[in-house]
Amino acid sequence: MRSLKIIHGALMMGVTLFLLVTAWVHRVSPLAPLPVSGQFLTYVGLGILAAGLLALRLLPGPDPAPAPGQTPDQWWMTSQGRLIVRWAVVEGGCLVNAVFWFISRDRVSLVAALAGLAILLALRPSRYLE
Repeated sequence: MRSLKIIHGALMMGVTLFLLVTAWVHRVSPLAPLPVSGQFLTYVGLGILAAGLLALRLLPGPDPAPAPGQTPDQWWMTSQGRLIVRWAVVEGGCLVNAVFWFISRDRVSLVAALAGLAILLALRPSRYLE
């Protein structure tokens, strides 16, 4: 379980650090206007995040509890692949929206990235087998 906590934390910290660094870059250097409409990027980012959330419903989740005779460690070993894929799908949507926020400076993309981070936090490893 410890390795899953590290993986989950790394996925969350990657997006968080990207958001912090780009927020700092926004403050110190102005960006040139975009050739592409910021609205277009916002809709694409929201679509990617929505597709990721839909994929959470379609991807197989971990078993709700260990099978009879199965230890919690065995449950984690059989469920870790499914959990990592689910986290990566949500993290991808967060990161895409964070990049689109950096490019377009549209706050909707920032809110979408933060909402994806909140969803990723809700899917933390300690939530399973409580």
